[in-house]
Amino acid sequence: MRRAQLPLDGQSDLESVRELERPIRATPDLSDLATIRAFLATAPRSLVGERTAEECLAADDEKLRVLIQHMILGSSAMTDLHPASRAWLNRGGYPPPPWDPESKPYGERRVATYRGRLAAIVAWTPTRSVALAEGLTEVERRWVLALAIGAGARPEWSDAELQRFAAYLTMGGASFAREREVNDVEIAAKYGVPEALAAYRRSLDDLDL
Repeated sequence: MRRAQLPLDGQSDLESVRELERPIRATPDLSDLATIRAFLATAPRSLVGERTAEECLAADDEKLRVLIQHMILGSSAMTDLHPASRAWLNRGGYPPPPWDPESKPYGERRVATYRGRLAAIVAWTPTRSVALAEGLTEVERRWVLALAIGAGARPEWSDAELQRFAAYLTMGGASFAREREVNDVEIAAKYGVPEALAAYRRSLDDLDL
């Protein structure tokens, strides 16, 4: 099974990711926070998500260092820096981000993906929780939440089984005959799901047949 991309992987604005990487690599001890702050103040909010961008701008130096370590662990391009980031967080008593594959023992969480990227993390310990990725549109959030519900209920399901569950949950499992007469754009608008997933539901069997 192909491994899900990390949060900063697959960004459409690859140059912004590279620009973030440069000052981090220039000062691995993160002593030059001024340069990183200046970059984050002008970078597209979609790079790290609206909420994280606001956190970075408001954070004191120590909090910003924690957030930057999370960003490092969120980029495959900085894989060589991951061990040092984990060690730094561990020394400071800070928890690793949930998307770090080495942050928790296997089986305590399940990752749901959307378009090949990490979209949600469902955790069972220490408490049950669902974290949706930043930057999702309202339509995408609806779909990803359906995936997360399936992952929470049946953690053993494959990605394909989760997608099928989400399609039935968001667009119904009963007869789809009437919807098959209209185009995918109309189906997507009716159920509030991404257009590509409307086409996917069209391909599935109806559960009442």
